[in-house]
Amino acid sequence: MRARVYEFWELARSSFWFLPSLMMLVGLALFAVTLTIDELHLAGGVLHTLFYSGGTTNAANLLQTLTGAMVAIATVVFSTMMVVLTLATSQFGHRLIRSFMRDRANQAVLGIFLATFVYCMLVFHMVGNDPKNQFVPGVSLSVGFVLALFSTCTLIYFTHHMAQLFAAPEVLETVGVEFDQAIDRMYPDREGDDGAAAPELGHGTQDLIAHDGGYVQAIGIEALLEIAESQGIVIESRVSYGDYVLPGSVLARLHGAELDDETARHAAREYILGRSRMTDHDLLFAVNQMAEIGVRALSPALNNPFTALDCVNRIGRSLAVLITRPIPPEVVTDDAGDMRLIVRVPNFHQLLDAAFMPIRNYGRTSVITMREMLRVIGKLAPLTRRDMERRALARHAETILEAARNGLSERTDLAHIRSCFFDTRRALGDVGIILPEEPDNQRYD
Repeated sequence: MRARVYEFWELARSSFWFLPSLMMLVGLALFAVTLTIDELHLAGGVLHTLFYSGGTTNAANLLQTLTGAMVAIATVVFSTMMVVLTLATSQFGHRLIRSFMRDRANQAVLGIFLATFVYCMLVFHMVGNDPKNQFVPGVSLSVGFVLALFSTCTLIYFTHHMAQLFAAPEVLETVGVEFDQAIDRMYPDREGDDGAAAPELGHGTQDLIAHDGGYVQAIGIEALLEIAESQGIVIESRVSYGDYVLPGSVLARLHGAELDDETARHAAREYILGRSRMTDHDLLFAVNQMAEIGVRALSPALNNPFTALDCVNRIGRSLAVLITRPIPPEVVTDDAGDMRLIVRVPNFHQLLDAAFMPIRNYGRTSVITMREMLRVIGKLAPLTRRDMERRALARHAETILEAARNGLSERTDLAHIRSCFFDTRRALGDVGIILPEEPDNQRYD
């Protein structure tokens, strides 16, 4: 159940309808409050002089102007969003659409304009045009005027925000923060040693079968743990966050007693599948977003290696946080300490591969990109806590040198990369990983 609620919440906060709809309801509630003040004449005395006190004709004209202006501004805002989004996705990748839609400032600006429009429309409806009904809601009209002024200020902010939002450093920081947040969820900062790795349990007694297809967006850990504990079984998940599941494929393998059909279907529904991947728990997708920015920057169409350089550095910053965290346990136990659930998450070398392999493949002819990758590896080396992380860094350092040998045609460029490799080799040697001066295949002479 919690997984379903989480899925709905993620869809809601990644949409342009949720927050603007809430703000329109706020506009409706504000109208009810101000109209009550007008009808009960609660703003009397000195306060009455602060609000609109003109006739119905002027009030109607003012509200018509405000309402039309809000519609026009909302149209401009939405059109600007679409144009900027089209240009940005062509440069940074279509996966950024979701990150853009999750931006609270864009949702709030659109919501402010729509809420002001709804408010002014309702107030306009209450202005009496009948000679027998000369009711003018002065407080409501004055509040509408203030909202219109505030909306104008919001438009100025929106223009600045849009210009800043799709600058390359800002885009990198946006997706980098998503990666950092995913690391915090999957590799929480806690005291203690690394978590236990899952043992090999064999074939199992029953398989949980997917009845639909899609990317694994969420897994109901608590619900699966409750099922496993109540049935006295172990559930070994065969998929993880971000995996694409085909209809009829195995979601999990059960060890112990077999489940009845209804319980098995209930357990399978705890794997939330969707049409797209989400960065909240999907570490590989989060790092893929950053790598895609670097790959696109290295394409002949853009030819912007400095953005790729920034991308490599931002990835290194996130990985530096990851390698200082304890490895989370793959085994989830019940209150009695018995193993009940196995869920695996990507490790450091998988994330390093996902980040550096595509950038290396497309940037093998870029000296500054290859140099920066070696420098980041050298900076990460003294932060490592485990030999497997050091070996992963060493493997990439050797592969980068090999790629430079195959991709660079100038001797001076290759000599520069060799010099950077020796610096990285020295940093790895300080933590116990001794690299040869050339990769093992000796193809550089």
